[in-house]
Amino acid sequence: MAEIEKPKKKEIHKEKAIKKLLKAGKRGIYYVASNIYLKITSPNVGVWFLRFQFQRKRYERKWAVYGENNPYFKNYEAAISKSVKVQKALADGKNPLMQEHSEIETLDDLIVRFLSTTTRKYKKQKEIYKADIQPILGNKLLGEITRYDMEKLLISLVKQDRKSIARKTLYFFHSVFRYASDHKLILENVTSHLTIEKNAGGDPQERQIFLSESEIEKTFDVLNQYPKQAPLSNKIAMVLYLIFGFRKSELISSKWKDFNFEKQEWIVRPTKLGEEVITLDVPDDVMPYFCALKALNVNDSEFMFPTKRDSQSGHLSESTLNTMLSKFFSKYSTKTVKFDNPLGSAGVRKFWIHDLRRTFTSTANDNEIAEEVTQRCLNHKKRKRLKIYDLSNRRTQRKVAYELMAGIVLPLANLDSEVKFITMEAKAA
Repeated sequence: MAEIEKPKKKEIHKEKAIKKLLKAGKRGIYYVASNIYLKITSPNVGVWFLRFQFQRKRYERKWAVYGENNPYFKNYEAAISKSVKVQKALADGKNPLMQEHSEIETLDDLIVRFLSTTTRKYKKQKEIYKADIQPILGNKLLGEITRYDMEKLLISLVKQDRKSIARKTLYFFHSVFRYASDHKLILENVTSHLTIEKNAGGDPQERQIFLSESEIEKTFDVLNQYPKQAPLSNKIAMVLYLIFGFRKSELISSKWKDFNFEKQEWIVRPTKLGEEVITLDVPDDVMPYFCALKALNVNDSEFMFPTKRDSQSGHLSESTLNTMLSKFFSKYSTKTVKFDNPLGSAGVRKFWIHDLRRTFTSTANDNEIAEEVTQRCLNHKKRKRLKIYDLSNRRTQRKVAYELMAGIVLPLANLDSEVKFITMEAKAA
């Protein structure tokens, strides 16, 4: 009589194997422990799944996103711990999913659970939650949070003239409470009645401000008079925005490892999903500005624009430059310096750092740089049809655009003597 073949045991993937598979981005669903699987979709991106049978019904649920050293994500050790909890619940005749829900009581608990189940980073939203929402509502029980609480929170942000923060907050909480409602964690979605138009300051108005060459010159004339309030590194950042058309985050998060002094090449990594890594050819006249930045980097930070204080990111905050500009459009007083709206008095319209990106585009187009070239400089997404047929990143044409902008901006900024002094001082040291 032939022997009956025993069913093959599932291959158990240990931590070392899991990390190797994640690094390689080997797509598939991998068995890790009883009732726990990891689905890998791309390099370093994985999602934990629960699979179990309860009362003759099979369940499969996404549990968390894989991650290390992040309170919102779950690593291998957490997955093993979860496996033990699921097995215990099943042994006690309980549905593990109901046990999960009983652990979520406060808004903090809900936020942690929601963020652990999504691959989106929600970086800005986490900062907003920590600074403006957690101190007020974080420890509040979900059943105690009312529609009025949410309305009051948004009204407060709008009254502080932080409409963009109010909009981000509302979009975020729509997602959070929709998740809670779908998973029966709440009886009522307290954000369902809230809209951008009525509760979060309305749709953002398109800004039309871009600086004329005269305004650029006047801006730097004023900033150069106040070196303590407008440090050289901040002014160099503004010059680079005008020459290259960066996003704020792309410039301030740039690292020295991506800059090649010999080849005069700069690799810029996008901070928005779907954008491309692009290589810039730095004009000769702009190179001294990078030498000055290197000289100012006394602590050998990996970032071109390091923060002066301890921070999680390690680089200059996106708000720092706008905060500096706001001083020069208002009344400012210290023991040694006093001024009252010097930029406005000089005839410069109120602008923010993002407006320099618009200034770059408008100035380049006015000087006969083709629109498709400026769009590549801005690293905007290509239109669907272009993405299929036009694979060029316009590197040669972008180089011409950068040289043109350097020829316009550098004389207006008038930073050459300050840049040379810092560089020579560093060499002497």
